[in-house]
This record gives sequence, structure tokens and C-alpha cells, in this order.
Amino acid sequence: MSDAAAISTRPVAGSYLTFHLTHAKYALPVAGIQYITTLDSIEPHEVPKGDTTQVRVFTFQGNQISLYNFSRLIGSASQREECEKLIGLLKQRRQDHIDWMEALEHSLRTGDEFSKATDPHRCAFGQWYDAYRATDEELRKIMTQFDAPHKRIHALAETLLTQAADQATRELALKRLEEERHSTLKHLLNLFALATSRLEDLLRPVVVILRSDQHTYAIELDSIDQIMEFTDKHWLPGRERDLQHPSYDGFLQKSEGELFIRLDPTSLVKQKRRAARY
Repeated sequence: MSDAAAISTRPVAGSYLTFHLTHAKYALPVAGIQYITTLDSIEPHEVPKGDTTQVRVFTFQGNQISLYNFSRLIGSASQREECEKLIGLLKQRRQDHIDWMEALEHSLRTGDEFSKATDPHRCAFGQWYDAYRATDEELRKIMTQFDAPHKRIHALAETLLTQAADQATRELALKRLEEERHSTLKHLLNLFALATSRLEDLLRPVVVILRSDQHTYAIELDSIDQIMEFTDKHWLPGRERDLQHPSYDGFLQKSEGELFIRLDPTSLVKQKRRAARY
């Protein structure tokens, strides 16, 4: 950050609720948070606002609270949309490997040419997997476990096709395939299920009720990460061209660690009227 950046005079030291979207991490002052709950527990409903728009509201402590989706409020991509697409992709790639094993069995039994990818880096999943980097730590741990069984599955093709080419050893090849179907393939399919389950967990939105300048409202987040402590020395004031949204007033960073965009709850209140239909 340039030395020419304007220095904020507002206090920034304190506790922050951190969360992330697809391409950025955010820090929200805990002092402005009144309550945290789940979307399922509040049962929001839409009410008319003006002639053409509606707003979501829910009841909290006897009051009607407006609810705004944070991603849409700031015009950013939603983690929810990314998770839904990824769940669909994993289901397709899971079925691909079931079909792959069936195609290999057919070739072993009939001698027909096996036309599917034998290189683990050339199948649709392998090409995606080599480029994918999970932002969620738990999902990242699950994804690293795919490497070994995925490579082992694809390595079967050349070995078993060579073995099955000899009528005398064809049954041995089929027996090996069946063993691998109940071990390596089963392990691979379990990993697909674990990854999908983790993504489904990330699809359970959190509602944060905020109070700022006598206004109470709520924002819907895809998920939350943790509570972090920051001091004034962690403050990196932002320039207008760096921030591009009035709800951001700078950055927080601990000694070359992850960079968090600091949110100003007061500005979020002002921006909520700019949100259209949710």
C-alpha cells in the first residue's frame, strides 16, 4: 500500500468476524454484531417495497429486521453459486469413473478397443483436478486424497488389457478388476461423497444481525471463518481505486499474512437501499 494513502482516524483495533467469498476475505467488527444465527432458523419472507421491488424480512426480538444477501449487496460472486456448480461437476466426474470401470470390463471380456483415457491427467476429472485449488481448508484436505486412488484406477487399463489379451490370463484380469472395484474405486467414490458433503455444509448460510447508527439490519453470508484480533498496526488504509465500494475503508493484515478487507457496518447500512430484489 502506498505511503500516499490517506490514513483513517477511526479506531480499528479489536475483534473481527472474518469470512470469505470466492476471491476475497473480509473482516467485520464484532462490536457492531448483535446476534448470529442460521438462515433456516429465522424463516425470512418477502414483503413489497415500493412499486417493483421486494425485501426479505424476519422477526427478531419482536421487531421486523431487513435481510440482505452480502454477495449481491456488494456485487460480488457468491460462494453458494460456486459450490452448487462444483457439486454438479463432482457428481458428473464420479459417474465418469463408474462408467470408466464398466467400459474397461467390457473391453476385457470382449476384446473391443478401450477408448477412454488411460492417463489420469487426461480424463475430464484429471484436467480439472490438476488446476483446482480449494479455498476451504477442510475441502482442500479431502481433495489432496484423490491423487493416489485416481492414478491407481487409470493405471489399471494398460496392465489389465495386456493381461486380458492372453486368453489364459483373461480371468485373472477380470478378477483383479473386480478387486479394484471394491477397493480403489470404492475409496475414490467415498472421496467424491466426502467432497460433496463438505460443499453441502458450505451451502448453509449464516445470518449476522448488525446494529449501527440506531439501525438494525441483517446480512446473509455464505459461511463464516473465525474471530480474529487486530491492532492499529495491522491497519492498511485504502485508496479509492483499491476499494471500489463505499462499504470498504481499508485492509487488515498481520505481518505478511492474509489480507482482509475491513467492512464499515455504517456504510453497509447506507448501501442496503441500493440492493435490488433478492
